[in-house]
Formats: sequence, structure tokens, C-alpha cells
Amino acid sequence: ENYEPVQIEPEIDVCEICNMSIAHENFATEVISKENDVYKFDDLGCMMEFLEEDYILEEEIAKKYVRDVSSGEWTELENAYYSYHEDFWTPMANGVVTFKSKEAAEEYEQGTGEVYDYEKLLKHPWSWKQ
Repeated sequence: ENYEPVQIEPEIDVCEICNMSIAHENFATEVISKENDVYKFDDLGCMMEFLEEDYILEEEIAKKYVRDVSSGEWTELENAYYSYHEDFWTPMANGVVTFKSKEAAEEYEQGTGEVYDYEKLLKHPWSWKQ
């Protein structure tokens, strides 16, 4: 089975968690189930809430995708790198920006924030947890 990300339709698609329009396509994320259901999010934080709050069970998930904020290229959640600073702009103001490479994440944060790999991302204190 081939579980590829699907195109975002900004005029139609809304986030599974916050119900906001997915207007900023390069911040969009997707979870694809083994049944080929596609769950779309306007922001990485919404996708992480969806995953952690068990809206879908881990064993039902085929792929989890994020986009490189610069290029819009899809990459798997576990393979991406993230720049975090509370003042970095994201659609839901969580400050976590996604990149395909560690170098791009480091260039973006320029010593003002932190660079995360997937393991560190899992430990991030999301605002909806507090």
C-alpha cells in the first residue's frame, strides 16, 4: 500500500482539531490511516494533540507527514527537524516550525531558539497540555 500525502485545498480543507481553514499550506500536516483516511491539520501542534489524545490509535496509522516550511515538500514526521522559539510564527502560535533537514532548521533558528529532532519534539511542552 502506498500512503502518500494528499494535496491541501485551502478553500476547502479545515483542521481536524481547531476547525480553522488550512490557509498556510507550508505549515499543514497530515495523518494517513491504514484505511486511507486522511486527517489534515493547519499546524503541527494540532496534529500532535490529535495523536496524543488518541483520536486515532497508533496501530491504525500508516503515515504522519509534515511539510518543510520553506519548500512545502512533504516529509515524514519522524524524519523531520524542527526549530522552536516561542516567538516564531505558526498558525496556532506554538512556535514550532518544520524542516526537512537539520541544517535548514539550524539556519532558521539562528541561535535564537532550539532545534529539535523527533525524540525532542515528543517532549515539547505544547500549550494545550498545560
